[in-house]
Order: sequence, then C-alpha cells, then structure tokens
Amino acid sequence: MHRPARRAAIIAAGAALAACGTTGAALAAAPGSGANAARTVRYYAFDINNGTTDPGFIAAPGTNPKVFAQGDELIINDQVTTTHRAGNGFPIVGHDAGVCTLTRIPEKDARQTLANCVVTVVVRHSSLTVQGVVRFKSRQPEPAVLAVTGGTGRFNRAAGNVDVQFTKSHKILTFALGK
Repeated sequence: MHRPARRAAIIAAGAALAACGTTGAALAAAPGSGANAARTVRYYAFDINNGTTDPGFIAAPGTNPKVFAQGDELIINDQVTTTHRAGNGFPIVGHDAGVCTLTRIPEKDARQTLANCVVTVVVRHSSLTVQGVVRFKSRQPEPAVLAVTGGTGRFNRAAGNVDVQFTKSHKILTFALGK
C-alpha cells in the first residue's frame, strides 16, 4: 500500500482511539441531565504524527511494508480537542492511545479491508475504552460506529457508542453515552 493509503489507515485508527477520550469529556459536559439520560457530545481528533512518514504503521513480520497485510498494526496517537476554535486552534482536552490490527485484506479486485481497533482515551485523570471495526474502501477509511466498552474514574461503567467521520485534516467524533 502506498504511503497516502497507510496514512489514511492510521488516521482512521486514530479516530477510533480519539473517540474513547471524547466519551469521557461528553459525560462531564452534560450538566443537569439525569443519570439515565442519553448524552451526546462532539470532539475533534488530530493525529499527532500527521506530516511524518507513517510512524504509526507496523508491518507484520515477513510482509512487505509497502502493502497492507493481515496482522499489520496501525498505532493510534491523537490529541483530542473541543470543536470550538480558540485563538489559532482548538483547546486540547485529552489524548488517546491504541492499535488497529488489519484482519481482512481483500484479494486483488475486492474492495474492502477491515481493521479491528481498540483505543483508550484519557481525559482529566479518567479514561474510556472504545472497540470496533473500521472499514476501508479504495484504501480510504469509511465512517464507523464503535462501541464504548468501559472506563475508569468518573467514566466507570461507561457505555454507548461513538460515530467517527473523517475529514482531510481531522476526525469528527460524536459520542452517545448511557441511556
């Protein structure tokens, strides 16, 4: 796979990871809502490694690092921000860390690659975990919905999902937590 395609994969994985971190912020950002009320919050996730030469791609042993292969890993490393610009940027509220493992690599003419992603997001001394599948079509990540599988601190017992959208510069993460 070419470097731009690997970069897109890394960004997709980053989005999954960033989603975990924003979930925690979402819980904190819902003032006055009942304990059983669904909460929705949106964040941006910016790849810290953007502009470098694929630092988050690890080829599976014995494979060609220029082409995606089953078992390749995409390391997730994002700054999680608010969606409101302040000065020259967006205020950072947390970070994420995780990995997406490529699990399905299509034959030459097939159109879909799948990656299983597990990411932890840390926001103000608490964390959230997110897991799910990110699909790639024509070497580009497609929008994904991932499960919020748990958390620590103020996010203990967190549940819900995160919708991940991809832009050229960042990911848009929309969390729906608790019901």
